[in-house]
Amino acid sequence: MIATKCLYLLVSGPGDVYLEQAYISASSCVRHNPDAALTLLTDRLTAEGWLRESPIADAFRALFKEIKVVDLDGSLPPMQRSRLLKTGMREYVEGDFLFIDADTVVARSLEDIDSFDATLAACPDLHATFPEHPHRRATINMCKKLGFDARVTKTYFNSGVMLVRDTPQNHAFFKAWQQNYLHGFAARIRPDQPSLAQTDAQLGFPVRELPGEWNCQVQNGVRYLKDAYILHYMVTNQSSGEEEKLYILNSRNLLLRVRKEGLGPVEAILQNPLRGYAPSVRVFAGEDLYFFQTRRYKWMRGKFSREGFSLTEWLLKVKDHLLKRV
Repeated sequence: MIATKCLYLLVSGPGDVYLEQAYISASSCVRHNPDAALTLLTDRLTAEGWLRESPIADAFRALFKEIKVVDLDGSLPPMQRSRLLKTGMREYVEGDFLFIDADTVVARSLEDIDSFDATLAACPDLHATFPEHPHRRATINMCKKLGFDARVTKTYFNSGVMLVRDTPQNHAFFKAWQQNYLHGFAARIRPDQPSLAQTDAQLGFPVRELPGEWNCQVQNGVRYLKDAYILHYMVTNQSSGEEEKLYILNSRNLLLRVRKEGLGPVEAILQNPLRGYAPSVRVFAGEDLYFFQTRRYKWMRGKFSREGFSLTEWLLKVKDHLLKRV
């Protein structure tokens, strides 16, 4: 039995699928942790709107032992309201908690978190040290807009799963994080992780590292899959569509089916989260990983059709034949 609260937050409406994601994740958490105390943190606009009107609203609310509603300015963009809840969650929720992002699936009992020796902890983003992070340059550039030199950071943390004990130090950390986030938002920095890194550095790097199994990011966390506690399936924005091809819960159409039909369409994933992976997957590492982040690859990928004819591919095939590489 897990004693630490499992915390979810939700800002949602009929035009998005965040409620459906949270419903799947919280259901998987309850399935593997039937005695867990789940807490939902939401804003007034969501609580009095979609959290009552959605076809799955009743079933979703029933998963939680505690629902905390925060009055936020309803004219603010949903993303900003969501980030205000996230960076303020230490002030809104009493007791120790394990924050779990909505775009996750819980794979087994989480009770081991009770004995984890840290007061504030998270997993490295993309399971990489910051010097090896695939988006290092872009992250450094974002942090510059905050007035923060991210090169001092050894670990750039993913905020999708966080262990947060109820300590004065953590209350101070989250106050600083929210201030830094608001400063970043004014500078058009929408993600919350750059301001998390900034706050960690400002306060002497108090964030400790959770083992990768606690936030197994499906694109980069192969070594943690076998023993994963939580699978995190959408770690970046779906700009290329690759996430949807890799993990089925990135399909908006599937999530809309959950809205209409309940959990039936995702039952196999709730039983075994690995079934959410595409049937055919190839693992890349080393320099190939960095190549797939380049614009060159994205341009070539956009031109590729499995059934189409490519003059370049044909010429390379002729070259290999002449050089007896075939």
